[in-house]
Amino acid sequence: MEKPNFKDILQKLSVFKNKSLLIPVVIVLVSVLLFIPTQLMSSGLKKKVQTESISNGLSSIKSLSKNAVSDELLDMKKDQLKIRANDANEIKRLAIQTTQRQFLSYDIFDVNDPNSLSGLIFLQFGQRYTGGIDSLIANAHAGDCPTTTELTRAIEESGANSRSVMGRTGTYDSRTSMPITPAPTRNTRIGYGMRSPDGIRVRSELERVVVDQICQKRAEEISFYVNPVELSGYEFWKGYDINIQKTQAVEDCWYYQLAYWVIEDVLETINTMNSGHENVLSAPAKRLMRLGFTMDSYGTGRRTRSPRGRGSARKTTDSQNDDRPKYALSSDNQTMLTESCTGRYCNDDIDVIHFNIVCAVRIGDLMEFMKELCSAKEHQYIDESGQTHTYKHNQITILETKVTSVDKEAPEHSSYRYGDEGVAELDLICEYIFDKEGYENYKPKSVKEALITE
Repeated sequence: MEKPNFKDILQKLSVFKNKSLLIPVVIVLVSVLLFIPTQLMSSGLKKKVQTESISNGLSSIKSLSKNAVSDELLDMKKDQLKIRANDANEIKRLAIQTTQRQFLSYDIFDVNDPNSLSGLIFLQFGQRYTGGIDSLIANAHAGDCPTTTELTRAIEESGANSRSVMGRTGTYDSRTSMPITPAPTRNTRIGYGMRSPDGIRVRSELERVVVDQICQKRAEEISFYVNPVELSGYEFWKGYDINIQKTQAVEDCWYYQLAYWVIEDVLETINTMNSGHENVLSAPAKRLMRLGFTMDSYGTGRRTRSPRGRGSARKTTDSQNDDRPKYALSSDNQTMLTESCTGRYCNDDIDVIHFNIVCAVRIGDLMEFMKELCSAKEHQYIDESGQTHTYKHNQITILETKVTSVDKEAPEHSSYRYGDEGVAELDLICEYIFDKEGYENYKPKSVKEALITE
């Protein structure tokens, strides 16, 4: 069969005699030839989409429609999310309030240049510090055991130191030649020839009776024993030297402001524990023996510890402000009193300090004391507008505990009367948490820079 000659065919068509129309016609012919298979392919694609994609999509939609979330449930979920957001905001607000506490002096911290401050303002801070502690102790009806002066005067007034002689059957007064019958006491401490921690040496039975009566009377008059000298910063501010660098003075005030808040909480804990009890003889918390921020030696006959463990003695060789609080910055920081079981250190949100307290507590109330120490407490805060708010704070966590039995006959306890029940010495290392937003605006610039540097 003879193949068609397209050239002859095109020549026979008069429309193509014009060569300018040749190229468009060729394009049209090619398009027609391509259109036919394209249509066939398109038809197949449509069929595939219809049978597979659309069908499967409709099946998925029908399946999802059966499990669709109702409008009511969706609104409920939105409300729950809103409640959770409000809870988070409330927690943050309460955390800030824990550290919104009253300062002993705002004038010291609310300045940019410490050198502009007068030295008298630091003396005023010290007076407020020691005066505040004195007021806290007085309001709790607490006090210390009789002093050397009190006991010596009582012995002299009784005439016991030179007017009594010992006979073979008892003690006789040389002025009357009458036998002296000792008053019955439940707590006999100081025997003949023994010297109390305050330096009182008992030389006769009458002197012992006089001393015991004075000590017993004091125990019946107070709620618990505490000597403010054993509280961090008290002696420091009593003898404060204003002739120091102003920046250092501001830092002293800042760190001891933190100490003052800790002292407030500890004294409030003891006061709450002893509420409803007549005096120290029946009270569960008998004596606050120490509150400090280092583990240095802190009293005659008492234990000493190193920062990393109990039982190691270490003398204070630094300046007199060595016992002020120090921020816990990391697990390697040497200012920490013990390893932190909470893993909390200073960060962008909180500041952390450690402190140590030693108390004489009735043995049956040890757990209750620790529970009360870590409980929430109220405080008053006056904002910038002068409005007073009542907030709560709960910033204490116990990190380490040591309990030892109190020997009531020991010299360090000879002038104290704890009652008939067993008493233990409760030695605690605790951490105290501050929310930065609660007080950061008042933190001295030098303290902030030191924290960044360290």
